[in-house]
Amino acid sequence: MSDITTPEDITKFMEHFYDQLLSNPVAAPVFAEIDMQAHMPRVVAFWEGIAFGDSQYRGSPFVPHVPLDLTSEHFTIWYETFCSCLDDLFEGPTAMMIKERAHSIAFIFTSKLGLPPPAI
Repeated sequence: MSDITTPEDITKFMEHFYDQLLSNPVAAPVFAEIDMQAHMPRVVAFWEGIAFGDSQYRGSPFVPHVPLDLTSEHFTIWYETFCSCLDDLFEGPTAMMIKERAHSIAFIFTSKLGLPPPAI
């Protein structure tokens, strides 16, 4: 297994991740009203920026989450699914750094939303 080295790796990972997340009965309803075809390029650009330091992503990743009815459980599921999917496909320093950033994001978002920290 290799590390994440290309933008195509990020796309492959995000597609696998959302396939799994959307099959989770607790997480899937959050995405019911989200146009995943429009969402995917934005989320791929965001994680490309994390992985490679250069991104086409513009905006605040937090703001779109504010109107959603999210709980700490959602963030726990998100993070656990994220790491599991990453482990399915990649290993190495970039994959580990992305996991660490996802962990931070889960805690920052729950804090900003006034939720208890996720169980991760």
